[in-house]
Amino acid sequence: MIFNKLEIKNFGIYQGEHSINLEVEHNKPIILIGALNGGGKTTFLDAIQLALYGKHARCSNRAGTAYGTFLTSCKNRFVTTESEVRLSLSFTHQTENRISRYEVERSWQAKGVDTKDKIKVYVDFELDEHLSQNWDEFVNEFIPLSLSDLFFFDGEKIENLAHPQRSSELVRTGIESLLGLDLLSQLQIDLAQVNKKVLASNVEQNVIAKIESCEQEISQCNISISEL
Repeated sequence: MIFNKLEIKNFGIYQGEHSINLEVEHNKPIILIGALNGGGKTTFLDAIQLALYGKHARCSNRAGTAYGTFLTSCKNRFVTTESEVRLSLSFTHQTENRISRYEVERSWQAKGVDTKDKIKVYVDFELDEHLSQNWDEFVNEFIPLSLSDLFFFDGEKIENLAHPQRSSELVRTGIESLLGLDLLSQLQIDLAQVNKKVLASNVEQNVIAKIESCEQEISQCNISISEL
């Protein structure tokens, strides 16, 4: 998987349309993007991840925000309310003996919590309806979400890797993700939540059983009274 181009429109600090060529030359295999704080370096990285993973993207400033609200917050604050936000990532990928060019286009209009994105996926410059509708499943064949942190990181994370106390934790997390052990940790959390729901459901069932028992006693008492 080789990135070719990223197009950004009205996303974060990027007002208007911007096109970044990511193709490299044989003797110049590295692209270095440098800027002052607030210059859009992290936003650039977020744009790539959001284009690929959508609501599952591990963007820097989302935290626990609802996806629709997060999309609204990503719109450039200097554009009009009805302005479109669009991200488009082009890349080439080899399958068997064929190299194909993909373009993932994700767009939306800010509508608060109700904001929804639209996705179109092109293969060799032709719209692929099946891929567009099932992209969340296909993207993991390129770069699995669980491994995305090993591919997408900024200078701050590189600094942490160089720090003797922080690097061991980052390496451990990376190995766990690579082996799928992070899924076990998430499974443990999910099972705990399910257990809480089951316990709460049992409490509700006990209350319902008591109410039904009381209703039966009242009904029997009414019958006894009517027979007097």
